[in-house]
Order: sequence, then structure tokens, then C-alpha cells
Amino acid sequence: MFLRSRIVLTALGLICLSMSSAHAGTAKILCYLWANEPSPTLNSPYTPDPTYSFNSRRQAISVTKVSTGVYFVTCTGQGGRTPGGHVQVSSYGSGLNTFCHVGEWFTGGADFVAEVDCFGKGGGTGGGPAPADSSFDLLLVR
Repeated sequence: MFLRSRIVLTALGLICLSMSSAHAGTAKILCYLWANEPSPTLNSPYTPDPTYSFNSRRQAISVTKVSTGVYFVTCTGQGGRTPGGHVQVSSYGSGLNTFCHVGEWFTGGADFVAEVDCFGKGGGTGGGPAPADSSFDLLLVR
């Protein structure tokens, strides 16, 4: 019984390993950036630090703050493809008491556009988090 259980567990482990390897090999990094300005001029796009940004289409990346804690990120040329992919975002900086998430994202037009929403701890309606400006990282893979 012990040997049989061990063989089954080993086989399941190999299947999981081969599945994760197959999926990992197909994912491509399309765009990433460090939105290094937490409080830029409202509704004025800026180019994030090019040292920590990448667009596989070799086109522009911009970040636009539209209200407190709400930003639109555009990776030019990354839209117009089959739906799918994966977007990750996180707040960035030492001593910050904020968190960020992707509100929604679009690839239907020529560009990839994501809405990033950032919040501080507490202070919002009903005692929940309130919108807060923050630097953040974003990664788009497909």
C-alpha cells in the first residue's frame, strides 16, 4: 500500500510539473513598468522611468492620474489581440501603508489600457480603505 501511494503521488507530481512547465513556456512578458510618480499632475500623462519599464512593441508607456489613487496605464501597441493574459499590480515604496489592484483592463483597441486603483488603510466610507496616491509596479503577460 505504501509503495502504491508513493507511485501515485510521484506520478501526480510529474504531471503537475509538466503542466506548469508547459504553461510557463508560453507566457510572454508584453509590458511592465514602475509608476514612479505617486502624485503627478492630474490628467497629464507621464512616461514612467524607462530604466524600469519595458514594452515588447518598443512603443510608448504612459501613466495618467485621473483622481486620488486612480491611474490609467497605457502600453501602446499591446491591444488588438485575442482576449486573455494576466495583469499584476502592487503598490511600491518603503514605509507606504497603501495597496493597489487592477480595477479593469482592456485590449480591444490598439493599446493595452489598465485602470489601477490604490488605497490607504482605513478612512474610507464605512471604515474601509480610502483612495490614496501611490507608486506602483504593473506587469502584463500573455
